[in-house]
Amino acid sequence: MSSSHQTEQSHHPTFQQYVLVAIILFVITIIEFFAIFPDPDLIGAAKIPVLAILSAIKFAIVIMFYMHLKFDDRMFTVLFLAGLALAFLVGIAVLAMFTALDGKPRAFASAHAVPYEKGEHGVEHVKPTAVPIPTVPPAVTTPTESAAPDVTATTAPEPAAEPSGGSGAGASIDIGTDGDALKFSEEALSAASGSSVTVTFNNGSAVNQHNWVLVQDGTKDAVATDGTAAGPAAAWIKPGDERVVASSKLLNPGDSEAVTFTAPAAGTYQFVCTFPGHNFTMFGDFTVN
Repeated sequence: MSSSHQTEQSHHPTFQQYVLVAIILFVITIIEFFAIFPDPDLIGAAKIPVLAILSAIKFAIVIMFYMHLKFDDRMFTVLFLAGLALAFLVGIAVLAMFTALDGKPRAFASAHAVPYEKGEHGVEHVKPTAVPIPTVPPAVTTPTESAAPDVTATTAPEPAAEPSGGSGAGASIDIGTDGDALKFSEEALSAASGSSVTVTFNNGSAVNQHNWVLVQDGTKDAVATDGTAAGPAAAWIKPGDERVVASSKLLNPGDSEAVTFTAPAAGTYQFVCTFPGHNFTMFGDFTVN
């Protein structure tokens, strides 16, 4: 009985050994703590290797004494180390897989992301080929057509401004949005060069913010790109952008604003909403005679 008890005791650490192991683990933990705090750069680039070595020492002490591998049959040690090696290899394989795939799906999504939620934003709008409509006959003959009220609404005020030659009465133009679709209610506007023009923009969307920005021809996308960088605080318009002729504020759904400006030199201009992504479908031509 006594001999069997002594044999069992020989396979387990003594109380003094447990206390000594606990003290060693505590000291190593203190060293690890001061290797990181209060100054993370205390030992510079050696920090990671030092912490790895200290962690390995603690791990070895724990498995030898608290898991009894130092005192048990060698077969248990072999089985434990084999399982540990297998787990290590699986971990390396998983890390290698994630490293190989890292960022590719996210980068693809970012490159093809559209910054708005609804509307015909999947297809870039093709610039309308309709001829400018400042001439009077189309405005007079098209009121009965279903799509013609848009043309009449934009052109009717303009003939009144043209006789002034840009020096007398001004032009008054109303334009809105096509509901929640990312389109203006009008695709073409016109005015006489030098005349005073008042454009009243009504944001008829129930969910989207919009603005109305008159820009030099062919610059709508560049202006919108720079506006995106300027951010919402600048109403998505780059401050001091010389390509911008006139602009409204960034209007919330249901709001409206009247923008008054002097029509620039004769030529073709563009009006656009510079809210991120809207410029692809929400624009039109502004003809100055």
